[in-house]
Amino acid sequence: MDLTALRDLLSRYGRGTLPDENVLQDALNDSNHGTAFKEWISTHTGTENLLSKDELSLYLSLDQAGLVDELVASKELATVEAIGEAELRAAVQELDRSTTIINKQTETLRQHHNALAKLADGNAKSTESRREMEANWTSRRAAERRALGSKVEELSQQLGYRSSDMEKQAAMTTESVHEVIEEALRSDDKLLSSLQKLGWELDPEDPEETQNVATLRECCMRVIKYTVEMTRTKLDRTYLEALESAPRSEHTDAPAGEVKALQEELESLYTEILPVAQMSVEQQYLEPALKSLSDKNGQSVSRSMAAISYILACLVYLLDNINRLGARVVAVQSYQAAAATLIDTAKTELAVPAVAATPKKAHPVQPASPIRARVTTSTPGPRRRRSSGNLDVEPPIEALLRLLTINLAASSADPSDDPTLVESLRVLSRARAGREAKAYDVTCNAQESFEHSVVTHLTDARRAVQLLRDSILAESSFGEEVKLVDPEVECLIIELSQQIADIQSGIEQIDEERAGIGGANGEKQKEFVLRWAG
Repeated sequence: MDLTALRDLLSRYGRGTLPDENVLQDALNDSNHGTAFKEWISTHTGTENLLSKDELSLYLSLDQAGLVDELVASKELATVEAIGEAELRAAVQELDRSTTIINKQTETLRQHHNALAKLADGNAKSTESRREMEANWTSRRAAERRALGSKVEELSQQLGYRSSDMEKQAAMTTESVHEVIEEALRSDDKLLSSLQKLGWELDPEDPEETQNVATLRECCMRVIKYTVEMTRTKLDRTYLEALESAPRSEHTDAPAGEVKALQEELESLYTEILPVAQMSVEQQYLEPALKSLSDKNGQSVSRSMAAISYILACLVYLLDNINRLGARVVAVQSYQAAAATLIDTAKTELAVPAVAATPKKAHPVQPASPIRARVTTSTPGPRRRRSSGNLDVEPPIEALLRLLTINLAASSADPSDDPTLVESLRVLSRARAGREAKAYDVTCNAQESFEHSVVTHLTDARRAVQLLRDSILAESSFGEEVKLVDPEVECLIIELSQQIADIQSGIEQIDEERAGIGGANGEKQKEFVLRWAG
């Protein structure tokens, strides 16, 4: 062993203060004891005799706790078997398999790390582009806000002027409506007074003439009565005189038929006296009087009919005029009520002081996720409509581009100018390609994880089905023990079962011995395995 190996050995096993190199070199080169010193170092300074820093600290902690004596007394070190070649080879194979698995896991982690690095770079670029886009959007919105503020101020002044004009116009309209209504009612009153005078001028029916007509009819009836009575009296007298002047003969009588016919004719004359007398008197006295009266009244009735028709037409005109005037008054009142409401609303809005736009706090930009998050829409409550509330309204296209972290202004040479259509399409195409690649990676990862979970679940399900099948087949309703038809095969199965039980007991005993060895020299064995694998 040379000086370098000795120094490495001493530094490896926790020797903080090393002796001088000259002293070590002299001890190794000593002619009397140098060879023996080297042999002693090679024999007694190895991994089986020296303690590392971790082993020494563990031993000291056990010694301070008083557990060293208990551990030594719990296991007799003489009965512990040494590790054989086969066990070392199995341990080395196990270490190789573990190393292979660790390498695979390391490669997987490296791929994940690269993907995360790419995602972080993409997020950083998205954050930077979003920050630039928000800066441009903020400056543009500030300019638009100032322009809108001046426009709102101008509109507010115009609204105030317009409100005062509407108030004056409403007052003037009320006065003019009152004047128009008074003038219309005055003209209607004049027309009604003239119609009243016209009604007074109409000739009413003369009661004296009516009385005269009734008296004339009564006199005519009396004349008819007296004429009938006088005629009957004359007829009776003539009949009697004829009877008296007729020659009487005792031997010659008149025929009965002639007498009866003469009597009937006489009676018929009595019945015809009244109609003839009535017709004669009416034609002589009543009809001329009634005709003269009807001629006189006909002219008066014609004048009355014409006057009544005129009065009806005038009344219809007055009613139509009043209805139209009422409709116009209702419309004017509705317009005045609407104008008053608008004026009150405008005054209320103008009385509220304009709220200055407070700058929003800068929030950290959230990293863009490859999977689109669900945006929950909420119904906003009733908000007070203000002229300054629409200053922060963002167009839908710009809001969508901002949410997707796409900055179209970055593609143009001058950020202050709007990009052209070709540049915008180019930027959108690049963004679409990047998002498609990211979505493809996410889809692949999701597919792999899904397939792995499906395979795991299918394996577990297959194993569960197999165990269930074995348990069902093991339980038989024909007896406690299933017997085969061939007894020789059954004997062979029993012998194999006994041999398997013996082997299992031996394996359990070996496992117990290994567990005892691991409990005694676990740390040392792990150190040895690690060094062997290294």
